[in-house]
Amino acid sequence: MATSFLDATDVRLPTVELHALSAGYLTIPEEQFVHPAMPGARKTIPSLAFLVQHYDPTTGKIIRVVLDLGVRRDLERYSEPIQRHLTTRQPLITNPDVVQSLRAGGLTPDDIDFVFYSHVHWDHVGEPRDFPRSTFVVGHGALDVLAGKSKTLRGGHSFFEADLLDPSRTIELPSPSGESQVDNVAYSRPSVTININGPWEQLDGLPAVLDIFKDGSLYVVDAPGHLPGHINLLARTRKSDDSISWVYLAGDACHDRRILRGEKAIGEWLDTHGQVCCIHADREKANETIARIRALEGKGVEIILAHDQRDKTTVMSTEEQKKLKDEFDEKLGPGAFHAGWESLLKTNPVFFSASLHLASVPRNKSHLSRKDQALICLAVDCAATHLYTPGIREHITAAVKEGATRDEILEIIELSSTLGIHTCNIGVPLLIEVLREAGGHEDELTRPYDEEQKRLQKEFTEKRGYWHTFWEDFLRHDPEFFAAYLEFSSVPWTKEVDGAPVPGKGALTPKMKELAYCAFDAAPTHLYGSGLKIHMKNALGYGATAKEILEVLELSTLLSIHTAHVTAPIIEELTKPSS
Repeated sequence: MATSFLDATDVRLPTVELHALSAGYLTIPEEQFVHPAMPGARKTIPSLAFLVQHYDPTTGKIIRVVLDLGVRRDLERYSEPIQRHLTTRQPLITNPDVVQSLRAGGLTPDDIDFVFYSHVHWDHVGEPRDFPRSTFVVGHGALDVLAGKSKTLRGGHSFFEADLLDPSRTIELPSPSGESQVDNVAYSRPSVTININGPWEQLDGLPAVLDIFKDGSLYVVDAPGHLPGHINLLARTRKSDDSISWVYLAGDACHDRRILRGEKAIGEWLDTHGQVCCIHADREKANETIARIRALEGKGVEIILAHDQRDKTTVMSTEEQKKLKDEFDEKLGPGAFHAGWESLLKTNPVFFSASLHLASVPRNKSHLSRKDQALICLAVDCAATHLYTPGIREHITAAVKEGATRDEILEIIELSSTLGIHTCNIGVPLLIEVLREAGGHEDELTRPYDEEQKRLQKEFTEKRGYWHTFWEDFLRHDPEFFAAYLEFSSVPWTKEVDGAPVPGKGALTPKMKELAYCAFDAAPTHLYGSGLKIHMKNALGYGATAKEILEVLELSTLLSIHTAHVTAPIIEELTKPSS
């Protein structure tokens, strides 16, 4: 073995391909992790997993290893003690999980040969049953932790699941100290062999490493301190210019780069019994491990922490981005790919993948036709509370492609333009309430309708198909403006359109009109509850199903993705990619 692994820079040496995988987010109290910390300070951090791919030139096959599985997608599948602990880690984000992140690169759990756990805390173990064909590898002592045999662990984070792993597919590494050996033989799947028996060796200041592929491309590193069985990975990788680089995946050896830089110390806190707790099981050994990692960084090794806030999840090859673009074209169509999507794919492909999945779910249900889906999305994007130009163009294009006429598209614009009247729907009742409280306005508040007002009420009911009490005071106090609004809002309900389903009733069916109202009333930028309820009832009355209305709500929810669409091009312009 070379005196220093860093001396081995021959570009012909075996390397591994390394990808960070987004696997959830959790929120932590800083004072339990670093010292000093501002009391009450909290921050949301990622839980990163990693895909390691090793090409075996003798077999021509790729061996795939995933390090850690992050946060479990279904939090209710954690044990009760862990679920109680999760209340202290809110907000928690489980989307995308590691399976979705793998899918973003064109892989499934069945493609993964081995899952290595850096350790067995809840935010690293994920959902093992998602990987039924993988073999799980844990550090020495981890199985005792799962079995509840480590009685000295303290703190609400120290709960584990004894039934987490299938014993028939789980391997525990031998002891680095040689004190005891696990009865393992070299584990082999067809055409897949890795070194998990040892021997453990020293490597340039690291007391114990295992050469996993026996070619120096990937080492398991014993990293004691955080939890029994805690291991790290050291990977030899190849840069875009074909030069050699080294990356150290530090797991939870360190939780904060300020500790690694010596700016902060490891935090401690008192539990409910007054006992001193630390996020590390053995603080002294943890500090020794951190010192070794710090030395590696000083030699030029890139260090990535499992909860690293630097954006490593955007590292993805051009080929993987192409796969995501192909998936986008298949699910949403190439016409939907505007500049916002393009920048999001470049700057944050993992979030791009999650956004694509979110957008494709309601569109693939097809309770509504593709044309109607496009028109519903247009109703949201062209509403006065949003006016999202890229979406307007996208959905008009999609609607035309699916056979929508100009009259149908214009009618969506007319329907969405009525949103402004909600100012009066909300404001007039408040004004009446204020007048009643002030007193002295009883005559004008209770004045009966005159003949013109009765006519307007009847006309509204005939043209719009309903009447609601919130129109009453509006009509009583300003019949002139009410009449103008009636004319304005009745256009899509009364105009003659050639080839329309109902003559003299506009271009769209009454059901579709009411669904459009539902769409912009439910949109996050509006959330007009009383109007939404009325139009849901009206839609049902015109034959809409509950599934169709739910699909409208889901399509309106997609407005939230526009946050990324608007900001991604700005981020791409004004910032540099993470190293």
